[in-house]
Amino acid sequence: MRKIALFFGGLSNEAEVSITSAQNIVNNFDYKRQQLVLIYWHNDGCFYKLSKIEQIKTLKNKQRLEISAFKRNFEIALLMTHGRYGEDGALQGILESQRIPYSGCGVLSSALCMDKAVFKVLMDGQGIPQVPYFLLDLKRESVKERNVTITKLKHNLALPVFVKPANSGSSVGITKVENWTKLNAAIKLATQHDSKILIEQGVKKVREIEVAVLGNDILNISMPGELDLGQGFYDYAEKYKNGRTQMLIPAPLSKQQIEKIRALAGQAYRLADCRGFARVDFFVDGKKIYLNEINSLPGFTDISMYPQLMINSGYTYTGLINKLIDLA
Repeated sequence: MRKIALFFGGLSNEAEVSITSAQNIVNNFDYKRQQLVLIYWHNDGCFYKLSKIEQIKTLKNKQRLEISAFKRNFEIALLMTHGRYGEDGALQGILESQRIPYSGCGVLSSALCMDKAVFKVLMDGQGIPQVPYFLLDLKRESVKERNVTITKLKHNLALPVFVKPANSGSSVGITKVENWTKLNAAIKLATQHDSKILIEQGVKKVREIEVAVLGNDILNISMPGELDLGQGFYDYAEKYKNGRTQMLIPAPLSKQQIEKIRALAGQAYRLADCRGFARVDFFVDGKKIYLNEINSLPGFTDISMYPQLMINSGYTYTGLINKLIDLA
């Protein structure tokens, strides 16, 4: 029986979401097919081998697991480590150094999908439609260069705009700016999470559409789902706390829109060299379709879009977990 290590926790601001995703994996794991090993990545930087998730509250030194001992304790890593270090290629690199197969995207594609700035530049170069945007690099640009960029974006973008840290997930650090006097405060908030800042044109009648992609060489691309946001936007609270956002699966779109979105999802997935699984997000404005981003380790909570889209495609939750492991 194969030993599968479920990695969760981590060093990012999404550790709480990661723990919730991991609990859903535990509840739906195929224990008849394989053995589950719980590996908790604490914010002290150490890994701990646990017998149950609740032990994260009472960690002991004897539970620590050195990286050099990974291979003696499990054969495949199932990653639910959302956010920086767990989703951006850092953990993936550790596992590759130990020659351990792992679920999801590799080092390069994980880093690429996490960095919204680099991702957007790549997709631009391949002609993938995206909303207009500007980038600020606060470490490399002088104050004068930054002010020039801000002046340009005010002339070229219409309110509202969205200010985002380039490297963050679960909509952490994002601000919707509806008055230019609030722009500097929004940039300051985003810099708490990254020195590279993305300022993106808002779409007033936007529809947020998401597609689940599963596979390595042969892709299973789900029907699109839609987030019914009401008057707000899909920030961290709406994703994981308020519970007001409704998921429409499948999304009410025309046949032509569905075909275009699914084709773009597959194209972007391959361009970013994704493997295993990812969620590809879009904005729809009337007949216009824009790629937003790729989430290379999407949430697996009970209200997360990715597993719901794949369940709609015919998978059970347990069957989906098994497939992720097989694709590792």
